[in-house]
Amino acid sequence: MDIMIQWATLLSPIISVIAIIVALCIARSSSKDAQKQIDAIHNLLDVFIAANNLDIVEAQRKCQSQLTELDKRIKDAKEDLETEHYPFFGRGARIDDIEAIEGQIKRKEYLDALLHQRKELVVNLALIDNYIKKVTK
Repeated sequence: MDIMIQWATLLSPIISVIAIIVALCIARSSSKDAQKQIDAIHNLLDVFIAANNLDIVEAQRKCQSQLTELDKRIKDAKEDLETEHYPFFGRGARIDDIEAIEGQIKRKEYLDALLHQRKELVVNLALIDNYIKKVTK
């Protein structure tokens, strides 16, 4: 019995080392397989990108033209809001004054909506630009 315990004690570290070596070999081959799969996915993404590049460039042009047109509308709305003049404002609660205030509130809301729309377009354009940069790397 003592001989078996001695042999087990001697062989235990050797068996552990062999098990570690086998595990490392298996892990290396698994990582090579995983790398092959990753490369295959990259190739498929390249095909997808090549097929959709024209659509992305067209979307970029469309966003840029929308942004230019929206900037003109924002400029006009700001000028309309800033150049508003009320000659009789402050002389009592007149219906003209109330209507003028309501009109100014509506113009301000319109300007805020345009600014929000511009912000969304800028974000979309930035996303498209980032996508194009990643594709061209």
